[in-house]
Amino acid sequence: MKRYTPWGRLWKATRYSLNGLWQALRQEQAFEYEAVVLVLLCALSLGLRLPLAQFLILTGCWLAVMALELVNSAVERAFDLIDKSYRTEIKAGKDMLSASVFLMVAFNVILWATLLLRHHLP
Repeated sequence: MKRYTPWGRLWKATRYSLNGLWQALRQEQAFEYEAVVLVLLCALSLGLRLPLAQFLILTGCWLAVMALELVNSAVERAFDLIDKSYRTEIKAGKDMLSASVFLMVAFNVILWATLLLRHHLP
């Protein structure tokens, strides 16, 4: 295995990561929607003039949704390589991956709703 300098490795790792984000935006509709939500949430945060720490926490929580979506998509592709025909075990695995994204989205909805209510209620 070829060894890279630390800067060379950082450069290659960054390129691979950015390529993965680009592929997800082009090929995964759910990730595309989540990216649009990220932009909207950032705009809402700026409009509400949230403190920086609060903005970073809220944005980080939504980025966790997007990270889980990337894991979901990657593992689903791996499952599809194992067997394209219907198998209950593979379906269960895919459903569990989807459930992990759902739980994080649900947490974010509660988090953002709480913030908005707290921000607008006396």
